[in-house]
Amino acid sequence: MKVPYENIEMAKFPSAVTQLSPEKNRREREFEKFLQQAEELMGPDAKSGSLREWVDLAEAWRITQILKECNGNRSAAARQLGIGRRTLYAKMEKLKISPSWNF
Repeated sequence: MKVPYENIEMAKFPSAVTQLSPEKNRREREFEKFLQQAEELMGPDAKSGSLREWVDLAEAWRITQILKECNGNRSAAARQLGIGRRTLYAKMEKLKISPSWNF
């Protein structure tokens, strides 16, 4: 049976389930935080954004989170993301993520 795409809504993670592993709980919290920040950034157009806009936003969000965790060390961030350093640089350039230096 085919289900029309317009009838599919985003599923919420089952918050009542307490048997989730700590890793899944962490990922659930990260995903919810991403959605909240995405809605703030995209404003009223958040639900109508294209898939490309959402993918770019998700990539930029994840890259900046990892860069913060790695204290701006792009080599360490690339390793943690599972991509090459050059790929990280290319994604940062494409998504207009620039290093900032706070002293």
